[in-house]
Amino acid sequence: MKKLLYIFLLLNQIAVAQLAVLDTNTILIGDQIKLNISVELNLNEDYKWPQFTESVYDTVEIISKSDLNETETENSKRISQQVVLTCFDSGSYYLPPFIFNETKKTEGLILKVNSITLNDSVLMMAETSLKIGKDEDLTEKEREDERRNKWKIFFIILGIILLLVLIYYLINKYKRDNIILKPKVIIPPHITALNKLQSLKKRKLWQKGEMKEYYSEISLILREYTEERFRFNALELPTSDIEKSLNAINKNWSRILVSILRKADNIKYAKGLSLEEDNKTTMMQSVDFINKSKLEENDGNR
Repeated sequence: MKKLLYIFLLLNQIAVAQLAVLDTNTILIGDQIKLNISVELNLNEDYKWPQFTESVYDTVEIISKSDLNETETENSKRISQQVVLTCFDSGSYYLPPFIFNETKKTEGLILKVNSITLNDSVLMMAETSLKIGKDEDLTEKEREDERRNKWKIFFIILGIILLLVLIYYLINKYKRDNIILKPKVIIPPHITALNKLQSLKKRKLWQKGEMKEYYSEISLILREYTEERFRFNALELPTSDIEKSLNAINKNWSRILVSILRKADNIKYAKGLSLEEDNKTTMMQSVDFINKSKLEENDGNR
């Protein structure tokens, strides 16, 4: 029994004589971890302390290392150091033992590095945001600055909204003013009729032998003008009714128009012939009728 107790105490003493301990054996990519190394030596015992450089580990990186801490007692001394490590590649990594001399060395360590999942990333961001946003972490001046910034943002947004409303109002007002200032242009009926006669003349229908179409066009132009100018349904009325209606207004105008319309009716219905001179005369009479009967600007009559 005494021998077993002795062996246990000896093993325990050897176990605590040199240590290499990690805070945890599992971390996430980019996390930092502390490696605590210590060894207990006799006062005159030779040893070689491990040198930590960037080339010590292939993938695990050294962030920082503390100075050696040495504590002496009457018969021994303890030396310790803390090294901060990190890793940016997932996987399991073997950290070899540290050898101080022929009799004292640490055990090798296994470090497992896990990749960051989406949930981990969201959780970390949420924790950081909550930590930064805690009101109790802010000074009174910081709180006042935060309130002032919120009011600035509010007034900026309000100003933009008011500016947009003003622009919308001005655009609509401009459109309304333009509608009022620019009334619809009304072309007098005599201008329209004269332009149509000019176009008909350029088409040279009677010169091509298209006599019926020539006189039908003249009849239509004069009836449209008469209806627009004198406000009665000249397009639908026969020539005799147009004569009655126009006689009540001006007999001279009526005589010219009726003469042209009857000539056109005879040609359309093959009741008469037309010579070249007659065709020219009909065009001139049509222009003459429109110019004589057109509504003058200072004329208050129909």
